[in-house]
Amino acid sequence: MMAGFRRPLTHQVLIFAAVLIFACRFVCGAETAEGLAPTVGDEFVFPVGEQLSYAVSWMGIHCGEIEITSFVDTEVIGGPVYHIVGLARTTKFFDGIYRLRSRVDSYFDPRRMTSIRFEEHSLVKKKRKVEVWLVDFETKEVVRTKNGEETRIPIEVEQGNDPLAFIARLRVMDKKVGREQVLGLMTTKGVIEMVARATRYKKIKNKMGVCDAVAVIPKPLDEKMFPKAGSMVVWFDRFEPHLPCKIEFDLSFGKLSVNLKKVGVASEGDVGAGWENWGDPEEGSR
Repeated sequence: MMAGFRRPLTHQVLIFAAVLIFACRFVCGAETAEGLAPTVGDEFVFPVGEQLSYAVSWMGIHCGEIEITSFVDTEVIGGPVYHIVGLARTTKFFDGIYRLRSRVDSYFDPRRMTSIRFEEHSLVKKKRKVEVWLVDFETKEVVRTKNGEETRIPIEVEQGNDPLAFIARLRVMDKKVGREQVLGLMTTKGVIEMVARATRYKKIKNKMGVCDAVAVIPKPLDEKMFPKAGSMVVWFDRFEPHLPCKIEFDLSFGKLSVNLKKVGVASEGDVGAGWENWGDPEEGSR
């Protein structure tokens, strides 16, 4: 959503999914850093301490894996802040066609209630890509640096959400059919107001079992200004902890499905270390 759908197919599928699928369970007793609570007032802002694993399929073919971890980062200047790490990779079969390894990092400041930084590091075949979005509060701009080239995107609101933070904050919306949540989403066009609406109930099967789910569909508030490039449905468990059990995309280049397969606890240490070789066989086993 940040960069449209102009990238090669497999990269589009995995990065788009990795950026948009983050949504994890409430951890009412989650660990927090000193001075940073998991709530602002009575509102949950960000879940922390869990790791979600997803299998990605395109047109029924298993093409990749995604892993999302959220935690409190005390090392950031001006922190602590909420930090989400998303990893994406192609499967062994797709590696031979179009190898992808990617890491995205989202930083959200609960005191300002806005994203402050978003990074993407990726290897497509053997080509490296680095893209950083940094919010400049003094100039009210997002400074976007892509492969060394800088552009500035004006923002007209004080609070915006990068795509990972956007979906994370939708975790707390009312899940009754007909209810809506409006949030600002940072894109290359600036901050777009997005409305997410709970539309219907359905039982969803995945490796976690059967999920009694509700469909939440996000769309631009002004669809005339931002034409729809495809549709997305996020299926959340209707009941607490509202586990996100499946994501479905209906896009111009085919149907994409992202299915939850495992829920774990975020481990200590450098989350996402070794992302460039994630899923590759060990040296001794080649």
